[in-house]
Amino acid sequence: MTEITGAGRVAATVCGVRAALRGVVVTGALALAPSWAGGQAVVSSGPQRATRAQLAELVGQLERTVASGAKGAARDRAAAALAATRTRLQQGDFRVGDRFVVTVRQDSVRSDTVDVRDSLRVSVLNLPELRLAGVLRAELDEQMSAHLARYLRNVEVRTRVLTRISILGAVLRPGFYYAAPDRPISDLLMLAGGPAVNANLSELEVSRGPLTVLRAKESKKAVKDGRTLEQLDVQSGDDVRIPEKRTINWQLVIQLFFILSSLLFAFVNFLQWYYGRDEG
Repeated sequence: MTEITGAGRVAATVCGVRAALRGVVVTGALALAPSWAGGQAVVSSGPQRATRAQLAELVGQLERTVASGAKGAARDRAAAALAATRTRLQQGDFRVGDRFVVTVRQDSVRSDTVDVRDSLRVSVLNLPELRLAGVLRAELDEQMSAHLARYLRNVEVRTRVLTRISILGAVLRPGFYYAAPDRPISDLLMLAGGPAVNANLSELEVSRGPLTVLRAKESKKAVKDGRTLEQLDVQSGDDVRIPEKRTINWQLVIQLFFILSSLLFAFVNFLQWYYGRDEG
């Protein structure tokens, strides 16, 4: 039988340690892999300015998809979209905190910015309140015109709904803002005072609670193409986050390198002393 020397034992032990470390790294990478894949997709309940007839047609299509026997993720997604669309038809598009601009043309042109208050009530031009429960965005002009016609003659009404969003991360003035839905998503940065010096604009993300509306890998093309908030289905309550550029702390890296090198050197010396003592 070939005798294994102390140096051979040291080399074998070091190789074993390296293999174990590689195993830990691979295991950790596999554990983190799901997070690299990105967040869940957002279920769509139809275009933001869809009419009631269009949403009813969408409900019919989704019902047929669910009833067709589709399985797995396709059926689950259709069922979730069906529930969201039915809820939208019943409850409408407006929530407390929403805001829109009303332009009234009569003998003169007047504008008023309206906030949706508790019980989904709004007040325009100091006139009696209007309740928006169950009203879709596509129906707002009609509802507002009918309401104002009770109190004003020969009136024309136009509305423009604003999107309430939070802009966070590497911007000069992070906070909550209202933006027109036809505004390009790149303009949001200017609302918040512009990007910070360390802003990573190519990884802008939009989230809705735990779900991701616009992933970092898609945002660069969206900004380049000038896509608007409405085209990207950015809704009131969504969060727009601009991350900071990733930088390497070289001082810390060098310190860690020397610490690990010292520990490895001490470990190898210990093994040489230990096996050398047995041979002696």
